[in-house]
Amino acid sequence: MKTRFVLIETSHAGNVGATARAMKTMGFDDLVLVRPRWANVLRREETIQRASGALDVLANARIVETLDEALEGLTHLCATAMTPRDFGPPTVTPRPHLEVLSKTEHSVGFLFGSERFGMQNDDVYRCHAALSIPTNPGFGSLNLGAAVQLIAYEWRLALGGFPVRAATAEPRYADA
Repeated sequence: MKTRFVLIETSHAGNVGATARAMKTMGFDDLVLVRPRWANVLRREETIQRASGALDVLANARIVETLDEALEGLTHLCATAMTPRDFGPPTVTPRPHLEVLSKTEHSVGFLFGSERFGMQNDDVYRCHAALSIPTNPGFGSLNLGAAVQLIAYEWRLALGGFPVRAATAEPRYADA
């Protein structure tokens, strides 16, 4: 299923690298950056270091000026939002929404806002759902790379996951 991760106005180069690594780990490779702080962010040393081997994701990534360009060809958009909005798409937890979405023919985009400002309301309102990762109510702030990793993991699970390669014997559990 076509899947794209879109970072809007990213301000930290390391988070772009961490995003590439998270995506590659879960088998995704379509990354688009909308107006990142650094025009050369895909070639910055910090980006490359944090990508930790996901250089092919960085090499295939695109930088665009508008969100419209980033969303071209996508039919279902998921915002990521820590703060629920009074208007716009329903706020849902990732797992149940992605399980249903995985059974459709949509091309899917996951949108992530700026590290400093999150997503603008107008960008969230364009989406079909606002995914909210269940976090500590007293401190729900996730690093961008961590948020991408969680959404990529949940999406990969919904799509069927990857087999786990057993390298050791079955675990033994203590007797009750």
